[in-house]
Amino acid sequence: MADVILYGQIKGGVEFSKIKDVDGTVTQIVDYGSRIGFKGHEDLGNGLQAIWQLEQKVNIGGGNGSQTITLPGGAGTVNASTASGFGTRDSFIGLRGNFGQVTVGYQHNAIGYTNDKLDIWEYNNEYAGLGVFTRATALNKRSTSVRYVSPDFGGFTVEGSVTPSDNNNGADASNPDTYSNASKSIYSLGLHYKNAGFFADVAGGYANKAATTTNGTKPGHQIVAQVGYDAQPWFAGVAYQNTKRAELADSVFADAKTVNEVAGTVAYNVTEPLRVKASVGYGFGIKEEDGTKLFGNGRYIQGVVGADYALSKRTQANAQVGYVQAGSGDEKFRAGTLSVGLKHKF
Repeated sequence: MADVILYGQIKGGVEFSKIKDVDGTVTQIVDYGSRIGFKGHEDLGNGLQAIWQLEQKVNIGGGNGSQTITLPGGAGTVNASTASGFGTRDSFIGLRGNFGQVTVGYQHNAIGYTNDKLDIWEYNNEYAGLGVFTRATALNKRSTSVRYVSPDFGGFTVEGSVTPSDNNNGADASNPDTYSNASKSIYSLGLHYKNAGFFADVAGGYANKAATTTNGTKPGHQIVAQVGYDAQPWFAGVAYQNTKRAELADSVFADAKTVNEVAGTVAYNVTEPLRVKASVGYGFGIKEEDGTKLFGNGRYIQGVVGADYALSKRTQANAQVGYVQAGSGDEKFRAGTLSVGLKHKF
């Protein structure tokens, strides 16, 4: 038996953004990360299934959907994808059975499947959600990989992935001039626990010379750890994240050797359709290779408050306001964003 499912999300809104000491505001109709996908499976017998998924970004606002944000030291496109063509989101084929699940394709790793759990916001401008905490890095981005996820053992699951070096080198099998001996493989491991509403996750990744920063000839790593509770009417969680030589060249943290961050989120369903929520993010110890503190003081703080209202089981309205402050002295930066929008799932 085989099946094919069409699914997706269409979501967008209007965002009003203001940077302190900069004349004017920015008002935009934006996309919140709409997508459309196809997925399916076929029973092969003896509990074994062939599984597949093909998912594509779409944008109701036009353009590529990336968002450029500015902090002290410059601007960076922190969530853009370099993928082109169809299948720009998680797209894979694999097998699922009593042994767990193995997939190959263009997909997130343990970091990507972990660090956005507390980011329960819909937005385009990163100030309107935990977008700085969940920014793309050499490890927190999709790549062509093989990924394994174990069966559930009393609430515990383990996952791991490997991205081959040549998939990161841009090698073309038909063109010897593109071959490289430089190893740029990426590895990730994750341990997850979920039971009776409580959850805990630890994920780590290692990028062997894959970081595309000014220190990209050295290996980098990223670690995420979080705990929380998710059962109606409450959602709450806290997370810690550390990156070292893992920032992308177009990131606001491109010059940083190390970045330490904590984040927290709490949400409560006042009524069945109305959910109020708040998040905070704090970055500290943000330093360059020579120990210089980025932004003058090596810190940023961000807060978001807002609410969602379910118009139906598939359609939801959102409104939130976010604020970020970073740096000190001449590099001090303050900005805010108001976002109002609508999401429909199918």
